[in-house]
Order: sequence, then structure tokens, then C-alpha cells
Amino acid sequence: MIDKINLWLARLSSLVAGIAIVLMTIVAFVDVIGRKLNHPLDGAEEYVSLMLLLFFFAALPLVVRDDSHIRVGLLSDLYRPLAIRIEKYFTCLVELLSLGVLTYMIFDQADRLARFGTLSVHFLLPMAPWVLLAAIFTAIATWFMAQVALDVLRGREVQSSSHHDKAE
Repeated sequence: MIDKINLWLARLSSLVAGIAIVLMTIVAFVDVIGRKLNHPLDGAEEYVSLMLLLFFFAALPLVVRDDSHIRVGLLSDLYRPLAIRIEKYFTCLVELLSLGVLTYMIFDQADRLARFGTLSVHFLLPMAPWVLLAAIFTAIATWFMAQVALDVLRGREVQSSSHHDKAE
């Protein structure tokens, strides 16, 4: 059951991220061509900003699920096996806690934007739904991070993305 949920969450994230990057590219292309013809696309900056927000937060769960984010280990080559395990446990828990707090903060920001009725600059769109989408995708990333942390605590390595993309 969890595998099916994970599959659908990953598909949703992939679909939204893919659509957002394609739309962002099309808008930027049309705007650049329009500028050369003295007819820039009205509101292009806002379109691109909103699509960038969607792309970033929709791609976040996929990066977290595959444990493919960047980590810098300055002295990790000098660690003994026990220290390596302790570091993995510690960093997974810190990452999980950080994503959980970030999720809460983004949901809180969406609530504030809704209460104050904050609108976008050009099209006067309500900003709360966009930030709410960011919060939902951050919550999905937290869900995936919890599973990564459980795998690390159980002594299992995170599986490659090719495994995740297979229907089960």
C-alpha cells in the first residue's frame, strides 16, 4: 500500500514539475521573441516566477525520495565505520526535522497570505494557493524523507530511482 502511495506521489510530483518547466520555457521563449519584435509577453516575469515556484517544490520530493541532494562531508573520509553510521543517522534525523519545520512554516505562510489577501503584482492573483501548493509538495518531501530515514535506521541503503519508477 505504501509503495502505491509513493508511486502516485512521485508521479504527481513528476507531472507537475514537468509541466511547470515546459510552461516556464515556453513563456520565456515567447517573451524573448516578443521583445525582439517590440511586443513582450505581458506578465512574463510573473508567469515564470510562479512556474519556478511550482517546479522547485514539485521536484523537491523526487530529490528527497532518491536521497540525491548534495551533502558535503569535509572529514568523512577519515571516519571509522561506526562514526559513518552515526553521521548517517544524525544527518537523516536533522534533514527530517528540518523538512518538517519547513513544511509547517510554509503552511503557516500560506495561511497568513490568505488572511491578509495578498495578491500578485501583475495579475493580482491570490498568492496563498501557490504557497499552499509549495507546502503540499514540501509535505510530500517530508513523507519521503521519513521513509529514507527509516531505511537508514534499519541499515538499508536508499534504492535507485529506477526502482521507484516501476509500477508495483
